[in-house]
Amino acid sequence: MGVTVQQLAPLVVLLLTATCSKGVRQQQRITLNTGAAMPFVNLGGTSQAVKPGNHYSNYSEFLRQGGRGIDTALTYTDAINEQIAAALKAHPEIPRGEIFLTTKVPCCPGTSFCRDGEYNGSIAQDMAKNNALLQVEYTDLTLLHHPCSTPEQTIQRYAELQDAMVAGHTKAIGVSNFNADLLSQLLSDSRINTVPAANQCNHAIGNHNASHSPRTGGDDKTVAFCKAHGISYSAYSPLEGLSGRDVFKIPEVIAVGKAHNVSAAQVALRWLVQQNITVVTAAHNASYIAEDIDVFSFTLTPAEMAALAAI
Repeated sequence: MGVTVQQLAPLVVLLLTATCSKGVRQQQRITLNTGAAMPFVNLGGTSQAVKPGNHYSNYSEFLRQGGRGIDTALTYTDAINEQIAAALKAHPEIPRGEIFLTTKVPCCPGTSFCRDGEYNGSIAQDMAKNNALLQVEYTDLTLLHHPCSTPEQTIQRYAELQDAMVAGHTKAIGVSNFNADLLSQLLSDSRINTVPAANQCNHAIGNHNASHSPRTGGDDKTVAFCKAHGISYSAYSPLEGLSGRDVFKIPEVIAVGKAHNVSAAQVALRWLVQQNITVVTAAHNASYIAEDIDVFSFTLTPAEMAALAAI
């Protein structure tokens, strides 16, 4: 059951690293306002077509290496959701309770996600379809993927999401690509009785100030709003692969990585998790997956954190 607007949770807190099945060291987790423990590092997919030479994320390898957070969406195509289902089935040694499965359902009418009326059914219908593709009885967190065309439509769809949680389709609910103003509108509406457990936005080194992405919630103002209201903030495309700017090519990031004997990608992820921000990465190569998971073996100094924030 989600926390109510009247029971706004305190800031999320860290959990210690735990040992999961068969002695594999599990990554650290953060406590959501529902009390659930969400991994800091989550492996996601994409709705974009795979280009020649590229690959889908390797969910099975991620689970093998101790990763436990998987992120997807109904609009990420049936193929990706079916790959996740296959990966889960390939690891029967991992209890379902160890895996944290996040998905997203579209808010329609709205953006290009709502193509050709394909996702204009009820939230419950979309969630049932998504769970069937994943071959699970429930997801741990379901997000409204983006705002609808109007605030009123958005609030109506989130209210449906509340009902779907009560019906057992998901353990917790939240939003994605919501800025501080829209979150404030949502929380102040009398029909909303469940505070979002998370808000997932495009947030990264060099892409977090007011001039970059305030409309979709990637700005520092939205991060501050979420923390003040007990909403966990999550960053997708933390290496800026979707924008093509590639954080790991920034000289300052590379320099910090050399100082800690880690990769630039690890620095970019560590900069986020050290702020209690969960991340959603994408990787197929086993060595890259290992790097993504291993962001807790070093700590950035206050000066390094500030310098990276200034980029």
